[in-house]
Order: sequence, then structure tokens, then C-alpha cells
Amino acid sequence: MASARTKAALWRASRSSYGTAQRLSLSTKATDAAAAALRMGFKKAEDDTKAVEDERAVLMKDIPVTEGPEETKKKLVPPAGSSSQPLWLTQDHPVTDLSGFAPKIVVVGVGGAGGNAVNNMIARGLQGVDFLVCNTDAQHLRTTLTENRVQMAPELTGGLGCGANPEVGREAAEAAIDEILERTQGANMMFVTAGMGGGTGTGAAPVIAQAALDAGILTVAVVTKPFRFEGNNRAKLAAQGLAELKDSVDTMLVIPNQNLFNMSDERTSLMDAFRMADNVLLDGVKNISDLMVMPGLINLDFADVQSVMQNMGNAMMGSGEADGENRALRAADDALANPLLGDISIKDAKGMIVNITGGSDLTLFEVDEAAERVTRELDDPHANIIFGSTFDDSLDGKVRVSVVATGIADPEKL
Repeated sequence: MASARTKAALWRASRSSYGTAQRLSLSTKATDAAAAALRMGFKKAEDDTKAVEDERAVLMKDIPVTEGPEETKKKLVPPAGSSSQPLWLTQDHPVTDLSGFAPKIVVVGVGGAGGNAVNNMIARGLQGVDFLVCNTDAQHLRTTLTENRVQMAPELTGGLGCGANPEVGREAAEAAIDEILERTQGANMMFVTAGMGGGTGTGAAPVIAQAALDAGILTVAVVTKPFRFEGNNRAKLAAQGLAELKDSVDTMLVIPNQNLFNMSDERTSLMDAFRMADNVLLDGVKNISDLMVMPGLINLDFADVQSVMQNMGNAMMGSGEADGENRALRAADDALANPLLGDISIKDAKGMIVNITGGSDLTLFEVDEAAERVTRELDDPHANIIFGSTFDDSLDGKVRVSVVATGIADPEKL
């Protein structure tokens, strides 16, 4: 037996439907259905009331109203029980669902270093991107924080990794490439991250990147070079992998692990040092995704990003944050002086994305000041410079400047 609360709710729904049917001159059938629900003591009240509401919604769609500037305007009534407000629309301008039009950005971590970079991004709460981790090492793959992962060619490696053999990594990626492309289907932009010098990252990253590039995906690689103490053989393998990878992507950023010493001291843990390198990728992806999805005064679309990063070769990414006096200028200076990237110069860059982010106190003067400081570094007057300015309430009192420079000259030592 229905509870008193349920009966009361059905009573109100029936009374509301009955009154609405009268006001809108609904069909006799609908009106009788509501009245019958009252006379029968709520017998089948729920089913009858639903029938009234369904007919009401259909009729309301076809009734012209004059509450808007044009008689062609119609009222789109939300489903019964919905808390949504009615929407007004015209025949010329229907309501369109725009949620499917956001660009899809995928970060693919390849090998152990790539998986660690993805874990860092997930742990830091990066939103607006999808993640995929690909590895030949089953044990390491289980430590990843995303369920979207591919164990490449377990029949080839036994799930034990590549044994620092890039050729095995290549074969594993070729065997798994159909599954990898299926997992990244619909992507507009892909970041491939890996450590160069080992087996899986060095051998598999170029295969995955080339497949994405062939599929028409804007493909960016963010990879690391080994420490000097890791030896000449690993450095040689890394150089070979980097040369191959460069031909398989639109844009590539190389982070020499040796430069971690520029940001460390005797007390810096190994984990913290590697996290600094991972944060370069995090900042770069966040910079680009925020410009396309975050609210702001100056937003970019995917075509803007594509124009700066497609077929552009070497890249540099930097981010700076400051508060207090001259905060915009100091943030811009920090973004341009990324110690992890060494002596790479952006003076000859052919493209640049600049994102200036702040809270509600960010001023127009500060945006202009930071933008002017960054562009002053470029020698090419025809460089394609794309600006964006977004809001982040958590930065109230601070300014963050992020820079992605592309088409820069090859470093003296790759």
C-alpha cells in the first residue's frame, strides 16, 4: 500500500496535471485521465498522470506562443519530474548539444618512464584529457593509475619487459598497434611520453607516434634523455630513438635528465627530481587544454593550436608563477628560463602559444605586460603567435604564464 507521502505526491501531480490540462485546452482524453485519477482514489494514478504529462509535452511543442519577439518561438518543456526550466527556441535556431564538439586530447605513456609521467598527471588531478599506458612489463603496468592500459605482445616478451632492446619494443608495439589505435579512437591530439635509452620507450614510442600521425592526429612527443652516469650505450640508444621519433611526430620536446641537477641540491630525493621532469609534460598539456576548455577573456580553438604545433619539429615548454609586485613580468621570465631544457633558445621559433592565467584580480595591463615580455624574445617578425588568457580562482593574487614555442632550431646536442 502506498505511503501517505507517496499519496500526497501523486495527489499534487494529478491536481497539477488536471489544472494544466484545463489551461492548455488539452484533449478530452488527457483531461479525463487526470479527473479519473482523483475519483478512483489514486488507482493507477501514476500511470494515468504520466500519460497526461506525455501528451502535454507533445502538445506544448506544437503550440505557437507570443511571449517572445517572434510568434515562431516555441516552448521546449522538460520531461515530467525534471527540475530543468523550460527553454525557448525558434525554428531557425534550435538548441544544439555542444558537448561532443570539445577536442579530444589523449596522453599515451609508453614504457616505465611514460607510465610514471601519466601517474603524476593523474595524481595531480589533470582534467580534460584521456590517458593510456602501454608497456611490455606486466608488473609495472599494474602500478598505473589508469585502467586504460595495453600490455604489448605478452607472447613476445612473456610480460617481463624488453631487456633494454629497442628492437623488441618496436615489434611489441607493431603487434599491439591495432588495439592502441582503438583505445585512442576519436583523438584530435596525442601526447606521447616516454624515456629514451631503454627498450620499450625507445622502440615502441616511434611506432605509436607514427600510427597516430598517419591517422591524422596532431602528435606531440615529450621524452627524456638518460643521465650521463647511465653510460654511453644507453646514450647511443637514446640518440637513435630520438632521431626516429622526430620523423614520426609533428612536434617534439626533449628533456635531458642531466639537467635535473640544475634544479636539485644534496637534499633532493630521486623521486622529487623525476617529478620535476614529469611536471614539464603536465604543464604543457594543461596549458594547451586549459586554453580550449577553461573560461577566459581570450580562448583558443583546436585549429589555433594545430596551426602552431603541426609539422613544427623541436619545441620548448615553460611555465612560471608569481605574486606580489611585478608578478606578471616575473612569471613571464620564469616561463622563458626553464632550467630543465638547458640552453635551448626560442629566438628563432616559428610558432608560439602563450597562456596568461590569473584570478579575478588579473588586469589588462598585466596581460599586455607579460605578452610583450615573451614576444620580445622572438627574432622572427612573422612568427605565428597565439595568445590566450584564462581564469583560475585558485590563483587569486598570483599570475601564471605558460609558453609553448615550436619550430625552434635543433639543439647542438640532441
